[in-house]
Amino acid sequence: MKVLVVGGYGAQGSIICTYLARSPDVSEIVCAGRNLEKAKKLVERLKSDKVTAKKLDATNSDELTTAAKGMNLVVNATVPKYNLIIMDAVLKGGANYQDLASGPTDIPMDKFVLKQIERSKKYEDAELTALINTGSSPGVTNVLARHAADKLDQVDEIKIRYTGFMETKEYISIWSPETAWGDMAEEPFLFENGELKRILPFSGQEVYVFPEPFGPQTVVHHHHEEVVTLPRFIGKGLKYVDFKMGDADILTAKAIWEIGLLNDKPVNVKGVKVTPRDVFYSAIPPTLTMEEVEQKIKEGILVDAAECGVIEITGEKAGEKTRYTYEWPTLSIREANKIMPGATQESYATGVPAAIFAWMLGKREIKNIGVIAPECLELEARKTFLSKLAEMKQPVHEKAEKILS
Repeated sequence: MKVLVVGGYGAQGSIICTYLARSPDVSEIVCAGRNLEKAKKLVERLKSDKVTAKKLDATNSDELTTAAKGMNLVVNATVPKYNLIIMDAVLKGGANYQDLASGPTDIPMDKFVLKQIERSKKYEDAELTALINTGSSPGVTNVLARHAADKLDQVDEIKIRYTGFMETKEYISIWSPETAWGDMAEEPFLFENGELKRILPFSGQEVYVFPEPFGPQTVVHHHHEEVVTLPRFIGKGLKYVDFKMGDADILTAKAIWEIGLLNDKPVNVKGVKVTPRDVFYSAIPPTLTMEEVEQKIKEGILVDAAECGVIEITGEKAGEKTRYTYEWPTLSIREANKIMPGATQESYATGVPAAIFAWMLGKREIKNIGVIAPECLELEARKTFLSKLAEMKQPVHEKAEKILS
C-alpha cells in the first residue's frame, strides 16, 4: 500500500502519517507539501524507512498528477479550497482520493459538494474511489447516521451536536484558523421540510446536555458538511438535518463575528485597504506542530482539553417512533499523547478516523467506486471502521429508545 499525504505535516496530516507509518499493511508514505523542511522534520520524527518527504504545490496540477502515479491513495489533508484541483490531478494520476472536508471555500458548500460529486462518473470509469469528508465530523457522524438509518423504516430528522473545552494558560491554535474561523463566518446550512437553506451564523442558540464531564453547553447553528451530504445520500423520507456546535466560549466567538472582525469586505484603515478577517487571522498564532504540543504540555501551558460529539437520528421502526443516539467523547489531550505523542485532542479525534478511512481505502475494504461520502459505505465497511476506531480508544456508545407521542 502506497499513500501520498498532501499537507502531511499539518495538524491532521501528521496524525494520518503517524498512524499509517505504524501499520504493517502500508509499504510507503510520502509526506508532501510546500514546506519541505516541515515535511522532513516529520519524517525524522517518525523514524520509519517507509516515510519520505516531498516538496509539492497543491495548486500545481502537473506536479500532483506526477506525484499520484504509482500510489494507491492520495490523502488531501490541505484546506478545502484545493479539493477540486487535487481531485482532478489524482484521477489523472490513477490513484484513489480522500479529503477531510468540503468547506469553507469561495463557493457555497452545496454547490462545491455538487462539483465534487459531478466527478463521480470519471472516477467510476477509472474504477477508483474518491471519499470526501473523512474526519470526526464530518466523517464519524456520517457513518453513524447511515448506521441508524439502516435500522429505521423511515428517517425523520438528524441532529448533530458538538462541544469541547481547552484549559490553557495562553491562546493556542489547534486547528487551521482559516478553516475554523472561516466556518464560523459562513452562513450555516439547515435542511428543513425537505429543503436546504442558509441561516444566520450563531443562530438557533440552545442549551444541550452532553454526557459528563461536558454537561449542559450553549450551542448554535454552525456551517458543516453533514447538513449538505446527508439529505442527498440517506433518503428514507429525511426532512430535517442540523449541526450545532458550542462551548463556554461560543458567545465570545459570536461577539467577534458581530463586531465585524470576520468580515471579508475591505475597509480603509489610515489610508490602507484591508479586510478585517485577514487582520484577525494574522493575529492568531499558527497551528501547533507535534513538537510544540509536547512542549506546551510539558511546560504546563496546555493543561487539559477534550471534545464530545453526539448525533440523534429519529424516525419510525415497525410503526413506532424511535430515536438512536450515538455519543463519542474524545480522548483528553493527555490521554491522546500517551498513544500518539504530539497529538492534540482535536488532531487525534479528526486525524485518526481519517487515517482509518485511508487504511481501508488502501486495503480495498471500501468497495464503492466513484465519489462518495462516508454515509455511502456498506455495512461491513462501517463495522470495520467503528472497530478500528474503538481500537484507537475512541469507542462510540449507542442508545436506542422508543418515543411516546
